[in-house]
Amino acid sequence: MTDHLWPAKVSDRLGAFLAGAFTGVRFDVLPLVAYDVATIDVAWIDGPALHEVDLLALEYILHLQLDTGSPASGAGTRIDRISKRRTMSPAVESRLLNVLAAELNTDVERLDMERMYPLPPVLASSQCCANGLVGEFLDLLFESTSISAVGGLSGGGGGTDTLLCRCVLCA
Repeated sequence: MTDHLWPAKVSDRLGAFLAGAFTGVRFDVLPLVAYDVATIDVAWIDGPALHEVDLLALEYILHLQLDTGSPASGAGTRIDRISKRRTMSPAVESRLLNVLAAELNTDVERLDMERMYPLPPVLASSQCCANGLVGEFLDLLFESTSISAVGGLSGGGGGTDTLLCRCVLCA
């Protein structure tokens, strides 16, 4: 890779593109170049699911590389990899735990994090397993949820903590 400034330009443009595509979500987009391998690291809290960002980011980078005439195999201006990290906020975690507790016919306070539970009906489409831990179910539920927060999110529903959501729970 000869142009170490190009990944920085791409990360800035990709960050602006993702912010426009998923309004209200703050994306941290950083270029990482080591040993002539260029990676764009994308991180965000809550917001869209990993696969949604993956599709848009890959398409954006592909179009950008095709537009600049970057060779697919050689050195020059290319992005070799896009890494993505989505983190769950405490407010969303609380809200999803409430959903899981209701699906498991118990209270959040009574959920045992080390006990195996049957697959909740809300995750039946995931076809993951017959039984699992609350943490595993929470991760599956979070990954199948796409959230845009409007106002402060406290996990109660209604008021200023409204969620715009495109997930299996709200569809």
